Amino acid sequence: METVSFFDYKEDYYHGFTAELLKMMDGYLIQSNRESGLGRRDIIIRSAPYEGVAVIIETKVADTYAQLEEKAAEAFAQIEEKQYDAELRLEGYHTFIKFGIAFFKKLCKAVSD
Repeated sequence: METVSFFDYKEDYYHGFTAELLKMMDGYLIQSNRESGLGRRDIIIRSAPYEGVAVIIETKVADTYAQLEEKAAEAFAQIEEKQYDAELRLEGYHTFIKFGIAFFKKLCKAVSD
């Protein structure tokens, strides 16, 4: 409530905000806007390759509070539809945690598998 202005509510703002929050995680590689599969995923968090765990995050912005659930589900579906895990599978990653996150002003909704 104290840091984010709801005048900033565009997808690229929330994408950057989320990536910056995550970059403090020690032992993980955080990457943003990398091509994979049939598109470009928003954020990827990689464990050490020998652990084989990757987190894929796709973000969306809702125009209304009522759209939060729908947009989060849309973001999650995009991960599957665009096969954002394809490159990671080729690199030996085998465990995937996927999040579709939708933002509306200072609120958010996340959908995971």
